[in-house]
Amino acid sequence: MISALRQRQPGAPLWRIALWDTIHFICYLSLVLLYRHRAYGVSNIPRTGAVLYVCNHQSFLDPPIVGAASHRRQFLALARSTLFDSRIGGYILRKLDTIPVIQGTSDLRAMRRCIAELKKGHALLIFPEGARTLSGKVEPFETGTMLIIKRAKPLVVPVAVDGAFDAWKRGGRPKVRGRVGVIFGKPIPADQIVDMGPDHGLTFLRDQVQQLRSELAQRLTGA
Repeated sequence: MISALRQRQPGAPLWRIALWDTIHFICYLSLVLLYRHRAYGVSNIPRTGAVLYVCNHQSFLDPPIVGAASHRRQFLALARSTLFDSRIGGYILRKLDTIPVIQGTSDLRAMRRCIAELKKGHALLIFPEGARTLSGKVEPFETGTMLIIKRAKPLVVPVAVDGAFDAWKRGGRPKVRGRVGVIFGKPIPADQIVDMGPDHGLTFLRDQVQQLRSELAQRLTGA
């Protein structure tokens, strides 16, 4: 039982794993009741080893949407440094060992931390667009993503969320009803992406996420 719990986040103290599970339950229940949360491709999530989730960014709801489907494989995540200024929110982010990043800059400290955590065998969620989309579309990916992949050599899992932009778009207020979902693509070896070169590698990943988002939108329409 204990060994199974530790596999969810290797090296993390049990209290943090338990806290993650508690927040997961609250988020899952809330998302299902309010937004009819759906998840697809969960079997594509590797159970062990370094994993990098590469996901589009529609809303503040994105991390809970992904997390609600990733119960057995807990992950660390990047978060804008200003979010840590909130007393309650900042406290939770720190307890979950969330990695602060200074938005709009080449935050090398955050990049080094991401690489170090992946080398420990953790799973990490990043949003390569760098900020929430203003249009709902998948924006170009920032180059820091390739640095992480090249240095840490994780399995890369493309991920797409949809419905979050309508539920809580940037600059707007959250709605209390809607439909949201997440879909996980098949893991891609890091070397396969690195061998494409920085530009083609980022384009390839963005295309993968876009295709998954289109598939997810169709699934949610029929769900």
